[in-house]
Amino acid sequence: MKLAEKNTGILFAGLAATLWAISGISGQILFNDYQFSAEWLVSTRMFIAGLLLLSAAKLTGAPSIFALFREKKDLIAILTFSILGMYAVQYTYFKTIELSSASFATIIQYTGPFFIIIYEAMKNKRLPNRNTLLLMLLTLIGVFMIVANGNIAQLTVTPASLLWGVGSAISLAFYSVQPRNLLKKYGSLLVVGWGMLLGSVPANLIQPFFRYTGELSLHSLLHILIVVILGTAVSYFIYLSSLKYISSSLASILTAFEPIFATVLSVPIFHTSLTAIATIGFVIVIGTILLLQKVL
Repeated sequence: MKLAEKNTGILFAGLAATLWAISGISGQILFNDYQFSAEWLVSTRMFIAGLLLLSAAKLTGAPSIFALFREKKDLIAILTFSILGMYAVQYTYFKTIELSSASFATIIQYTGPFFIIIYEAMKNKRLPNRNTLLLMLLTLIGVFMIVANGNIAQLTVTPASLLWGVGSAISLAFYSVQPRNLLKKYGSLLVVGWGMLLGSVPANLIQPFFRYTGELSLHSLLHILIVVILGTAVSYFIYLSSLKYISSSLASILTAFEPIFATVLSVPIFHTSLTAIATIGFVIVIGTILLLQKVL
């Protein structure tokens, strides 16, 4: 792998994590200040983002936005990615938040890279590198220190939230690994666009996007647009684009930047404090990621 390509992939994955952090802040404002539901936000963001990305694919000269449906194996692959990947990763994450807390959901979803490492080890019939596992464990500890300030009591854990949380981590691993062949064949715009649009079908069966219960205003609309455009259409597009340049393991590990930026942004927006434990967590996460990107 060329260094320039690897740096491009790292930049894309890191930028996606940053946009997810910004989107998470807007989502929290929509939940807390404007009483929108997580189910409505998921169905709306996926439906609109899917339309935007497919429109962009058409405008940028894609030969046919329906190319993925011509071969049976590609049709099965995109449907699988849409439901078990794109939709599942968002629904299970928000369900975990609903049953526990955003802090616990962030930490448990971040175990996703471990599932990727296990999958790649089984695929290649080779045990994972000890140093890689140690660095990943240190990164997880750093994420825990950031989002929970090292306070276990802050994390509300029930058997149901743990089950949904593990499902969230597995979904993260799945959508980081499964679409590689589709991305190479059809490009990110078509794959992510259809993944979003098709994935929005079950989401809208649960909560149609045209039935909202929150308070709609110019301010809340701005946050909805941030979630839909920056936090969904753009972020997932560039994250999956990063998979063309770096491994699934490295791309998923770079999502650790999300809690870093979310915590930093929360200080001025929600008037939270940045503790010494969280600061140490920042140093651990950044340090381990810098080391991991050299070995993955």
